[in-house]
Amino acid sequence: MYLQCPNLKLGILLGVVVFSFAVGTKVQADNHPQIRARVVYADGTPLVNAEIYVLVVNSEFDASGGGSSGSTRQTDADGYFVENLQGSDEDEFYMLGVAYQGHFVKAPPFIFHKGQPEVHLLLTLDDQALPDRGPPQIFETLEAFLKPPPVWVVNPTNGHAYKRIYCPDIMEAMTLASAENAYLVSINDEAEEEWILEVFDPDDFWIGLSDVEAEGQWVWASGEPVTYTNWGTHEQHGGNTEMKDYVISVWGGTWEAVALGDKQTVFLNQAILEKVDLPVKEVSNPLEKGIWAINPENGHAYIRVRCSNLADAQKRAAAKGAHLVAINDEAEQEWLSGLFGNHLYWIGLSDAEKEGEWIWQNGEPLTYLNWGNKHSFPRSTLSSEEKDNAVMTFMNGQWHAVGPGDPFWRMTELAILEKEIPRTGEAAEGK
Repeated sequence: MYLQCPNLKLGILLGVVVFSFAVGTKVQADNHPQIRARVVYADGTPLVNAEIYVLVVNSEFDASGGGSSGSTRQTDADGYFVENLQGSDEDEFYMLGVAYQGHFVKAPPFIFHKGQPEVHLLLTLDDQALPDRGPPQIFETLEAFLKPPPVWVVNPTNGHAYKRIYCPDIMEAMTLASAENAYLVSINDEAEEEWILEVFDPDDFWIGLSDVEAEGQWVWASGEPVTYTNWGTHEQHGGNTEMKDYVISVWGGTWEAVALGDKQTVFLNQAILEKVDLPVKEVSNPLEKGIWAINPENGHAYIRVRCSNLADAQKRAAAKGAHLVAINDEAEQEWLSGLFGNHLYWIGLSDAEKEGEWIWQNGEPLTYLNWGNKHSFPRSTLSSEEKDNAVMTFMNGQWHAVGPGDPFWRMTELAILEKEIPRTGEAAEGK
């Protein structure tokens, strides 16, 4: 069994969803909340009497906690399997993925409400198989499959681009890096390390430091000289042992030397890539102190902040000379999801001035829409006229209109801020 978080609460996600509140069925005999899912091939044929891998991920709305659980299940003669779920004291959102012989399927993120007894899913396997891996790698692959696709992010301090990738081991990480004309990250000072940790908020991850060529001589994969190290206090001799030739950054930022197959690497599935030749659309002046990330497609800078409510988010934006994010096309939406992940965020969309005419806080016209199906979100007693603001949700980044008293109004404690950066020379010319 794959277990990533001790306070695990299971939940569900769906390709096709039917909520059921009937009682007295066979699957409800133990009164535990359950998911009942049917797995089919792309042509609709059920996957019968087959062993499958199932991964369920849950998260709190404010991104402060969550967990995941992986296990094997057996489908029945009609392609169904049942997953018993631990009940939660609070509403949470969930994701679920299934793998079978290299075929994958995921259900969209969804809310499992307190007291809800059952949900039904129809999951259609991808018709293109990937290389098959057994546990624990299969659960790592499933975990990456459930997340939005990784994106390149530019550090405004050094102009380098970085990407978090998901990989079963360092060898595949290096292969993926080479395919993108990149390398495993070189961390050259404390500021660069702080930026990486704040922007990506990663768990343990591979970095590009190794002494595999000459024992005790640590070098970066990029060929840069080693000018900064952050070995953990338990690492004797600067991480140097004959068997441990590679390095990981553990949660909190300190480094640890590891050997391939060490217990520290069994569930390690992340690496940070770096490259210097990714063009940025706008050449920008350095930003003031703060962990900003630049989107190479539009040259704008973004930052995620925690806030107590919408007014607090707007206040924090103004203090940074920024605005709540304006999302102008699908590419920007995907980039935001790839960087900041599936959570609840305040965005800068409002129809407070004129009912039904949604505009961005920064004055930009509304050129792109990503409204979600209202039935996918918590029920609200408010009318449309009372919902003057919007949040970006964990439902694959879809937007939802909210007003005071709505569940998402109360639950949203994060915001994405955006600012345009003057191109080199603009600031001076404007003085």
